[in-house]
Amino acid sequence: MPQTDRRRAAWGADPTTAALAVTAVAVAWLALKMVSIWAWVILPGEYGDTYYYFLTAEAAFRDGTGIRTAFTEYPTPAGLLLLAPYALGYDDHTSYRNIVIVATSLADAAFAILLGRRLGPVPVLGWMVLTTVLGQVALLRFDMLPAVSAGAAVLLAAQGAGRAASVLVGVGTGLKLWPIVLTPLAVLADRGRRWLAPAWFAATGVALVAWSLIVGGWERLWSPLDYQRDRGLQIEAVPATVPMLEWAREPGYRVWYSTFHAFEVEGPTVGRWLGFAQGATWVAVAGCVLLLAVWWRGGARREALGWLALTFIGAFVVSSRALSPQYLLWLAAPVAAILGLEWRVEPAGRGARVAGTVSYLVVVVLCLLTTAIYPVYYGGLTGVGDETPRALALLTLRNLGLLGLLGATAVLAWRESRGVVQ
Repeated sequence: MPQTDRRRAAWGADPTTAALAVTAVAVAWLALKMVSIWAWVILPGEYGDTYYYFLTAEAAFRDGTGIRTAFTEYPTPAGLLLLAPYALGYDDHTSYRNIVIVATSLADAAFAILLGRRLGPVPVLGWMVLTTVLGQVALLRFDMLPAVSAGAAVLLAAQGAGRAASVLVGVGTGLKLWPIVLTPLAVLADRGRRWLAPAWFAATGVALVAWSLIVGGWERLWSPLDYQRDRGLQIEAVPATVPMLEWAREPGYRVWYSTFHAFEVEGPTVGRWLGFAQGATWVAVAGCVLLLAVWWRGGARREALGWLALTFIGAFVVSSRALSPQYLLWLAAPVAAILGLEWRVEPAGRGARVAGTVSYLVVVVLCLLTTAIYPVYYGGLTGVGDETPRALALLTLRNLGLLGLLGATAVLAWRESRGVVQ
């Protein structure tokens, strides 16, 4: 069946039925977004990271330093985007917050439309659930933009649009460095002229680097890498799980708000776990390279590239010394695309459909646990109190779930590379 006919069939063979289905999903998206904004932002008077964004932008314009000193933890294009609302006149913290919500909601909607046009209603509904259970993180965190760039790249790569996927990976990397791990997907997607995908990625990267050098200078270009290299062990990171359990009962540990705008843990075993995180990073890189080599040689079905993407992202998240609630957005967008891709397989591919559904449900649970950790019980992780045991239990369960998800997606990617999953 041609792709256009499949798209129509996904929403209903009859045009009237399809139009009603699209309308119903659009209304549901809007209703859930309004409820989320009311429940997570307006009712509690929440600002989240947007208050930090606003104060940084205000200082940059007041001091006249602009992008050279503002948001140095982000790539220059991302810093410019975060300065833009203030420059456009949203120069109080409430209006600044509101324009950030508009921006993240538009990015959310754009990804939902892409999912719907290419895969039908199933992944759109799945994406709506994920962003809803993530609460304020999906509304107030800039990470929505690189997350949907990565999710769209995964979808397009799986459907053979390697060059478009390359551009999106380049844009995502310009917003937040982590999407660069998805670069191999675009190469694997374009089975004809494989050199075109990396050429498009390189062209996008060169354009962004040149722009960054012009507006921010050389030091500003490298500042995000320096920032990540120098930070300590963030309390939510997977390698911080044991030190956090020790922190709750040992006096030699402390949790403090560091200069990296994050809560970090310090104590007798933290240095050892930082070393473990570094070692785990190299093991993850080696494992991903091996998996990529097997995939390249095996010629797996292109539609299963999402498993490779989820493994690469999961390896980065699990081995990192930093883990914040918005990191779950990094997993949410690709898994929504995977859900739609695997639900489009023919009935003979029941195993792939089950794998896609189960992985999606696991990510939903991980997102729910993350929301319970932040903001609900976050105080129990920053100071020992009555909520600490529950907060630590949720953190431990979430981090074990991340490890389990990584293991499962790596196995699925390996089996796909050898044509085992049916």
